[in-house]
Amino acid sequence: MATKKMEKPNTIKLTADEIKDLGDIRNNFSKITLMIGEVEINIKGLKMRKEELMTNIQKLEEKQGDIRRKFEDKYGKGSISLDTNEFTPIQE
Repeated sequence: MATKKMEKPNTIKLTADEIKDLGDIRNNFSKITLMIGEVEINIKGLKMRKEELMTNIQKLEEKQGDIRRKFEDKYGKGSISLDTNEFTPIQE
């Protein structure tokens, strides 16, 4: 059986500037990829923080409703001014 000799393709050496340019691109891709990962981690942390804050808002709204009902039971419907510390009943 005859074997065909594999010929080595002609190669061209890259210049130092070309190698530097390619290396710079590779390094920049790596840096940007790392930065994207850091941003994604920050986004996840911010989403978690937002959920915590939304839970706190919900608890405050529930507490506000409880206090409103307490005042309505005691004084009837009306409005409260925190500036004057006065309750003004609504005329029905």
